[in-house]
Amino acid sequence: MSGRIYLRYKCNLLLKEKRPGSIIVYESVENYVFSVSKSGQNIKIKLLKDGKTIEAESVVDYFKPNSLQILRTSDYDKLSEGEKTELSDLTHPIGEAVKQFAGLLKQELHRYDLKDELIANPYLEWSLGDNQWFSIPRGLRVDVEVTSLGNLDERLVKHLQELLAEDEETLVATSYLHQARNSMNRRYKWIYATMAAELAIKEILVRIEPKLQVILGTLPSQPLNRLYGDVLESIAGVRSTGLTKLQNGASSRNQLVHNPKSPTPTFNEVKEYVDFIEDRIKWLLKEWRGIKRSRK
Repeated sequence: MSGRIYLRYKCNLLLKEKRPGSIIVYESVENYVFSVSKSGQNIKIKLLKDGKTIEAESVVDYFKPNSLQILRTSDYDKLSEGEKTELSDLTHPIGEAVKQFAGLLKQELHRYDLKDELIANPYLEWSLGDNQWFSIPRGLRVDVEVTSLGNLDERLVKHLQELLAEDEETLVATSYLHQARNSMNRRYKWIYATMAAELAIKEILVRIEPKLQVILGTLPSQPLNRLYGDVLESIAGVRSTGLTKLQNGASSRNQLVHNPKSPTPTFNEVKEYVDFIEDRIKWLLKEWRGIKRSRK
């Protein structure tokens, strides 16, 4: 009997409009292949040539003696809570790797058409390496979905692989930025963009200095111009441009939230503001990555 368990995961990318979406895959490339390590599993991820299908494979070398018995169970509900936990521990890394990859696609390619949940129609199988594949017990299947607008080229492929190798997680702020892009309501677009700016700076500050988690997570928030200015400079040695614009944007957001009769920004004002916030978040990520890599 094989001393390994092979896992295979397949899912699709979906657009907001409930129709299949795709990322342009250049004719010279058969499939885009990426690697990521999760919980001791080395996982290979492919974005197939159709531009909308993700496939992932991993090999599990170390597992508990009863893992095979659990995998062969036809009725998930008959498993004990401990067995369900063991099954989750076995399959969780490959699912998390796919979600991480999809999240980075959304963040780095700015594909606003992809859904916040990141992936859809996931299908997970296992094998002992004899080319016979069996479905993982159904209780662990969770629907997830994905959304975005850019397209892959060789530079971005290399960039994504670097981020996966460094185990970078997507900023939560990305979801709010994409909601700002997707909303048809100009007031909501402004509100979501400001929330994205607030979350992004807090997430980056905590990544630079984890001890700030308690302060930023529990105490009243400092104004955006302070967070992107003096606070960031004291932690990272850099400060953002457009500090006045950040604070004015936050003040406008407060008016939009607390005063229903406050005037709604024009289409051009909202577009310029969302573009500005996206640019600041890109800048934050660039600065953070430079700091992280300099620490190695």
